[in-house]
Amino acid sequence: MMKPTLQTFPDFSISDQSLQQQIFDDIKRRVITCDLFPGSDISESSLAAEYAVTKAPVRSALARLKEAGWLQSKPRKGHVVLPLTLKDIDEIFDARELIEPETARLAAGNVTRTYLSTLNEACTRDYDLHDVEAKRDFLLANAAFHIGIARACGNSRLANTLAQLHEESLRILYISVTTSNRAKAWKTGHESMIDMLISGDQKGVAEETLEGIKRSRKSIKEVLGNQKNLILSI
Repeated sequence: MMKPTLQTFPDFSISDQSLQQQIFDDIKRRVITCDLFPGSDISESSLAAEYAVTKAPVRSALARLKEAGWLQSKPRKGHVVLPLTLKDIDEIFDARELIEPETARLAAGNVTRTYLSTLNEACTRDYDLHDVEAKRDFLLANAAFHIGIARACGNSRLANTLAQLHEESLRILYISVTTSNRAKAWKTGHESMIDMLISGDQKGVAEETLEGIKRSRKSIKEVLGNQKNLILSI
């Protein structure tokens, strides 16, 4: 039996590459990038057929994804991808505004230009943002840049918390980009932030990070509206 070709999310892969782990990683990637859209039904049988495996590793992966908060149980339907509400969006961005500027502040002066430029290079490639896969690649690269900064802050708990928040943010960002004509506004590098990180400008990089998060939140709200009861699902 050939293992399915799986794509893991940058900086979040786990060393244990058992079949169940690979299936878990791939379904999680598909949820994060909205290949499996919020509210989608998840068929254990269909996934087992798709990955050419028995139901057991799929069932284990789905149970872990439910425990991690990516799926929810639905009577007589198995699992569905967790929907997104505007309350979820606010909570995610509230948390990022509290944590991410601090990780950037702590990382200032502790990263090299080579390290940051390598991360930033992936964000500045010539992506065709009218192409679905290119949009996903761009958003993944952008998230990896910010998580790479957090990894250098010296506090693994803060970095891991921020990594989780960026995973959750990616679903929101992807929906926002694909439902608007503002794709070019997302296509940007981080040169000024890199300069502040290299020079050790803790105050400046914290402020720049906070402003970037606020801009993202504002843009998303403008695209998705301000209805508190909005549920983003199929």
